[in-house]
Amino acid sequence: MNVAVLGASNGGFTTAADLALAGHSVRLWGRTAQALGSLAKDPTIALAAEGRAGSARLARVTTDLAEAVAGAEVVIAAIPATGHDDLAKRLAPHVNERQIILLTPGTLGSCAMARALARAGAMLPFALAETGTLPYLTRKTGPAAVSAPVRAANLPLGVFPASRGKQTFARLADLFPAARPCVDALDAALTNAGPVIHPPLVLLNAGAIDGGRFDVHAAGTTASVRRLIDVVDAERLATRTGWGYPAPHYELATYYEEARAAEGLYGAGAKAKLLASGLWSEILTFDHRYVTEDVAFGLALFESAGRAAGVETPGVSGLLLTFGALLGRELSGRGRALEHLGLGDFSRREIRGFLDQGWESPMWAKVIR
Repeated sequence: MNVAVLGASNGGFTTAADLALAGHSVRLWGRTAQALGSLAKDPTIALAAEGRAGSARLARVTTDLAEAVAGAEVVIAAIPATGHDDLAKRLAPHVNERQIILLTPGTLGSCAMARALARAGAMLPFALAETGTLPYLTRKTGPAAVSAPVRAANLPLGVFPASRGKQTFARLADLFPAARPCVDALDAALTNAGPVIHPPLVLLNAGAIDGGRFDVHAAGTTASVRRLIDVVDAERLATRTGWGYPAPHYELATYYEEARAAEGLYGAGAKAKLLASGLWSEILTFDHRYVTEDVAFGLALFESAGRAAGVETPGVSGLLLTFGALLGRELSGRGRALEHLGLGDFSRREIRGFLDQGWESPMWAKVIR
């Protein structure tokens, strides 16, 4: 399959290398030559991943977005949700109606990006899709090398519009065999573990983080942190139930309790593999995606979805208020909150219908205003 991978960070490098080693023709795009580094001269990435390793030679590496996506059947945006709007503006002149755009992960970005593309006057793709979590837990280990000690064992996949889900899923499952179909894009977004685990880890370890390099997943996962994670996860599950989404819900207990690990997003031994790698001992700031994406986008979505479902979310709302004070800006109702996406005035039933029909819905004209 001809694939364009957009984004030259940890996830972009790993996705490009993994799919190239799987036999696909992969082009990698980065915003700058600096981001692509040595790949400009030698488009080869050394991959050490769970289940696959080797030297992956890419078909092309470029800073020219038009060149990257030309002829691509699937365009994978392996970037944080904070970059989706800007990417949509850049993509607008180059999208065609046969393509699938996949966001890894999305945080309801499939809906947001469709809206941004339409506002930019773009031709809309066949469908936009999003994963509920990262396909890989990965970090760069060199200028052209990546390590992914954990691969998603169950990768929730939502499609917008959901009415095009069957065809879209069939194509994407060729790239990601661990993909698991979701009802729609919101169903997938509400499986995201990032907003559940990362905000408590960052907030309750702020002192240690201020001191320099620190591994929040190892030294930072204390009993108190775990209690707050469990509170947020319980609110997420109640929200999913309120929206009528079925199991599996991928509870965070499946990550922390090995007896249930096979049911979880990352499978057996995931936590032990992540900790043993030592790759997550790093410098964290409030500019890290754990905050800019998982709090400002993910928790804002969780709170608004909970409110729409009549579910109280004091844990989520408390985190948004506290991080808002630390960042000096309002977070509730922003980011990927339903009201910020133009969906705040509609009922759950109307939103579910909109997620199914997408731009063929009578709501579309109101949403893209």
